[in-house]
Amino acid sequence: MIRPAVVAQPVVGRPVVGRPVVAHTVDSGRPGDLSDAWVAAASCRAPSTGPHGRLAFVGDRGGAPALWIRDPDGRERPVDTGPGHVRAVLWSPTDDRIAVHVAPGGGELTEVRTVRADGGDLRHLAGGGRRAATPARWTDDGHGLVVTESDRSDPSGRTAAVLIDSDGRRTRLAAGVALQVCDVVVLPDPAPDGTGSGGPGRGPAGGGYRLLLREGPRGVRRVLVVDTMIAAREGIAAREGIAAREGIAAREGIAAREGIAAREGIAAREGIGGSWQVPGGTATTVTGRFVADGRRLLLLCDIGRDRAALFDVPVDPTGDPTGGPRVLAARDDADLERFALLDPDRAVVVWNVGGRSELALVDLPTGRSLTLPPLPRDVVTGVLVRPGGRELVLALDGATRPGEIWTWDLTAPSAGYRRLISHAPVEAVTIPGPRVVLNIDVDGLGSDSPGPSGPSGPSMPSGLSAPARVPGIPGPRTGDHPRLVRPVPCALPAHDGRELSGWWYRPHGPRGPVPTLLHLHGGPEAQERPVYNPLFQAVLARGIAVFAPNVRGSTGFGRSFEEADHTHRRFGGIADVRSCVAHLVATGLADPDRIGVAGRSYGGYLTLAAMVHFPELFRVGVDVCGMVDLESFYQYTEPWIAASAVTKYGDPRTEPALLRALSPLHRMSALAAPLLVVHGENDTNVPVIEAEQTVAAALARGVDCRYLLFPGEGHEIADLRHRRSFVRAVVDWLTPRLLTP
Repeated sequence: MIRPAVVAQPVVGRPVVGRPVVAHTVDSGRPGDLSDAWVAAASCRAPSTGPHGRLAFVGDRGGAPALWIRDPDGRERPVDTGPGHVRAVLWSPTDDRIAVHVAPGGGELTEVRTVRADGGDLRHLAGGGRRAATPARWTDDGHGLVVTESDRSDPSGRTAAVLIDSDGRRTRLAAGVALQVCDVVVLPDPAPDGTGSGGPGRGPAGGGYRLLLREGPRGVRRVLVVDTMIAAREGIAAREGIAAREGIAAREGIAAREGIAAREGIAAREGIGGSWQVPGGTATTVTGRFVADGRRLLLLCDIGRDRAALFDVPVDPTGDPTGGPRVLAARDDADLERFALLDPDRAVVVWNVGGRSELALVDLPTGRSLTLPPLPRDVVTGVLVRPGGRELVLALDGATRPGEIWTWDLTAPSAGYRRLISHAPVEAVTIPGPRVVLNIDVDGLGSDSPGPSGPSGPSMPSGLSAPARVPGIPGPRTGDHPRLVRPVPCALPAHDGRELSGWWYRPHGPRGPVPTLLHLHGGPEAQERPVYNPLFQAVLARGIAVFAPNVRGSTGFGRSFEEADHTHRRFGGIADVRSCVAHLVATGLADPDRIGVAGRSYGGYLTLAAMVHFPELFRVGVDVCGMVDLESFYQYTEPWIAASAVTKYGDPRTEPALLRALSPLHRMSALAAPLLVVHGENDTNVPVIEAEQTVAAALARGVDCRYLLFPGEGHEIADLRHRRSFVRAVVDWLTPRLLTP
């Protein structure tokens, strides 16, 4: 096995055989570099509302991602949740307990724990060992938490939905490939006439739950409504001909109904419950929630469409969607990426418009929409509604500001957006932004217009307390750190005429072609967006431009674009990298002799693929936890990751020749540019063997190669000390190779 330069606070070193070299100091950069405060800038993200005005969120100001609480008086405090990086938090709707998604060692075998807001009564609920668990939803009464759990010992790679109640009892509700629980409600009680319209049900003691599930491999997700009945807790006698086991009445089978075949063991046994697929085909993106006591479904997906939209799906008393989905909110130029209910008739939606976020208020009965004021940051990463529907809580990110949490008071829209929580290094200065006038009438939906006045339009829905007319509402922008760079969007043609896009970051200095780093995002079902990236800003501070493209396969540009790199079409995605370089050179942006390429995860794979397919284009490369051999990736990654990936890369059982043709490992004889390889020691998403094979092949080729391995990290470099060391090492690797003529 190749031994890297192991880094607690790392330096770059050639792989050596024997005892790893441990560095005890870290270079803080040279004069003119991006400061350590901004290289390791702390962020706030993933908020969850709690009782009495409190807010839980994930913050890393203490050095690693952790649970933080903001109390009503504005004080913020971390809460100890045990060892591991915190990835998400979910506050119980009825009490002081918070579910926490924790990654011990930064790896994929994640755990679900619960803790009180005061830090007491820390419990382990699921995951760990050979399992990975994720919190999904609390039940409305707060007595149960639904989690998803995957088991490394299950070669099928299925994921189970499990209900864990307050006394620790586990009830298996469903199982399937890449299963995700979008929502859960108590099954409606049947009315005396048998119509099922008797009102909300009584939970486990009275019957069971209705689940909204996303199931299936990447790109072909099914949307399922599943009803499960749970046996009485006492005695757990065999019921309706099915033996109860471990408190589980609804076991792993599916009752097929209405022509929808049982598949992959999705959850409810015939005679006890049922599973029905929402009509219209499969989807690439799915989320949603039940309304009207589970009799209607608000569904965000791209079933039957190229662009994700919001649908209203009626569900009959037995759980079967009764008709085709009705579109509530859709755009031809944008994907809907999240929504939140204000009340039964109103929702706030977040549109992804070419990578930037826009907010709108939708009247659900009519579908009428009102665009809300421009945001103070470019990207919304989360949206919540405070109880009572009077205030939005927004997680925001921008190219020159790390993640922050903002609010907007719907009862006083003229007050604008208010920054609630920020752990950024310096205080921002508000810069006046565009002014937007809202013509508001409390009887309906309003329209927006530029300038001080505009034509009357429909009005804001009733229940929003506001004067009939509001003066100019500022869309504030906040001041940037003097050395930070905001990108500009860039469109370009691919080799086959398909339109690509990306974000161009140009360093301060004279015009003309500049040394450029092409940075490729992961996923590939992800999107390069104008969010804070300390590596970009540190590279820019050295005088190197960054172009961050969205090649085919990226999200945010419609389903057809996302699916354009599936299996054998992936060669087109590799060719897109060459198209990006050609455009940068042809337009005079990049110096053709000083171009580097870098990427993380799938972007690391694409970096390696580009370096061996087009070695003449690049002077240097950086591969961060990328796959080099798709066959070994399937062999050593977690089984639930492999099961979901076959639709993207190809099936190792039936398409081994395709996997070999797509794998950079089999073309490493063409590698020419110096290569830095970076990986997390505990990464089992893209296992460390991928880095080891890359380094071995590069050294065998005689290429200058360095290997950086971070202990205590998985597929992400989350610890701020490691992030600082990673950024410094990458910048020092790139600078002499791109700035030298």
